[in-house]
Amino acid sequence: MSEYEGTRRVCYGEDEACFVPVCSKCGRFVKADETIRIYGEGTVKEEEPNATCKKCGRVPMLFEGFL
Repeated sequence: MSEYEGTRRVCYGEDEACFVPVCSKCGRFVKADETIRIYGEGTVKEEEPNATCKKCGRVPMLFEGFL
């Protein structure tokens, strides 16, 4: 069972790269970017900032995988 089960997800692109919109530093909900970079054959850089946390600033969301 996941710590974030039941929490909404943010998905991007045709392959639907899914993220949990939670700050990886403090655990608060974040404002997700409108778009992200998807590299090559469906890979994302998990450490690349793709959201804004009111406390921590630019942060990466938690990547869950592709649908």
